[in-house]
Amino acid sequence: MSERLLRALRSRKVIVALATLLVSILVLAVPELEELREEILTLLIALGLVLIGGNGLADAVRNARDREQSIPVMRDDDSDEQAIPIDKREGEA
Repeated sequence: MSERLLRALRSRKVIVALATLLVSILVLAVPELEELREEILTLLIALGLVLIGGNGLADAVRNARDREQSIPVMRDDDSDEQAIPIDKREGEA
């Protein structure tokens, strides 16, 4: 397998998606859960989506911090002054 595919399969998002799929299949296979099957599947899918979204958000925050990007600040005179890093703005804690 290629390096890219192996890296994707090891990601937290893919692992959560595969675990959600596996547990959903197991729920479908257990006849005793027939009465609650729809609710359990809805809960599992919602939980999986929340975990995947949370992991995606955490990855995005981590990438943004790693880049240490600067945001240009507009002045009253609209001059082209240098950007001020986010963490060093005046008036923010």
